[in-house]
Amino acid sequence: MSKHKLIELQKIIQERIGSLTEEVEIATNVKLNPLYIADRKDEIEFLRWTATVIYSILNQDIDRKQVQIGTTKIRLDLADTIEFENTLQNRIQELNLKLKDCNNLRESDILINEIDLLESILERLSDLKYGDKARAIEIAEANNDFKQAIRLRKQIIKIQDTEDEISAQCSNTKLRWTS
Repeated sequence: MSKHKLIELQKIIQERIGSLTEEVEIATNVKLNPLYIADRKDEIEFLRWTATVIYSILNQDIDRKQVQIGTTKIRLDLADTIEFENTLQNRIQELNLKLKDCNNLRESDILINEIDLLESILERLSDLKYGDKARAIEIAEANNDFKQAIRLRKQIIKIQDTEDEISAQCSNTKLRWTS
C-alpha cells in the first residue's frame, strides 16, 4: 500500500476520532443513552488502534529492508502489506480470545462487529493484491484465451510464492528482534 494513501487514511481517521470525541462530550453533557456513549467510545478506541497500526507502518525503518541486495519497491510494498495483514490477524486473534472470555452480550456484539470489520479489511487487501490478475484470468477464460489465463495464473502463483518468502523473512526478523 502506498505511503500517501496511508497518510490520507490516517488524516481521515484522526478527523473521525476528533468528531467522535466531540460527540461523546456533548452526549455526556446532555446525558444521552449510556449505551450510545459507550458505542462511540468503543469506536474511538478501535480507530485509535487503527491509527497506531498505520503510524507504525509509516514510521518503519525502510533502510533496514533495503539492506537486502536487489530489493525492489514491489517487494517492499508486499512486505509492508504482509506485515499489515499479520497485524490485523493478530488483532483478530486477540479479539477472539476476548470474545471467549466475554460474559456481556453488548460487549460480545461489539467484539463480533470489530472482528467482522477486520476480516472484511483483510478480504479487501486480498482483492487489492490479486484482484486485477483474477479479473484478467476470468476475461481470458471467457474469451477462450487459455494460454493467457494459464500465464496469469502462473504470475499469481509467483506472487504468492514471493509473498510466502517475504512473510517467512519477516517472521525470522521478528524472532531475531525479540531474542
